[in-house]
Amino acid sequence: MFSALSGTDRMAAVAAIVVAITAVISLAWAWGVLMLIPLVAALFVLFVVFKDRVAPNANLPMTRGMSLLIAGAAAALIWVVVTFQWIGYILEPPIFTLDTIQFLIGLVASLVLLFAGWRAYQADSTTAASPPPAPPAPPAA
Repeated sequence: MFSALSGTDRMAAVAAIVVAITAVISLAWAWGVLMLIPLVAALFVLFVVFKDRVAPNANLPMTRGMSLLIAGAAAALIWVVVTFQWIGYILEPPIFTLDTIQFLIGLVASLVLLFAGWRAYQADSTTAASPPPAPPAPPAA
């Protein structure tokens, strides 16, 4: 099932799994309730990526690429905001504590999720912007 995905979908799925896991851990370690937004965004990305296998008849309110881009942007934006909120704690020695490392891994994964959403959006835009095929040539007289 995972090998049938495109490269962008694999990147989005792996990043979404990492974001979801680290968001749950961040919630458990009291990084803030805002970490629910990246968790929901990551679960939505997983739904969009596996939609054809899970719910083939479901319709998204927007294009697939736009859905991935918005979810990735939400996850990355909130993770960056929470990073700035806790920057004093993150940079306080010792820097390499387990909760800080997992939080920074989640930050990187949320940025990768945003990048995967951007690539999917660009792929959708390129596909939609391609010109229609030329009409067939008239028969020779």
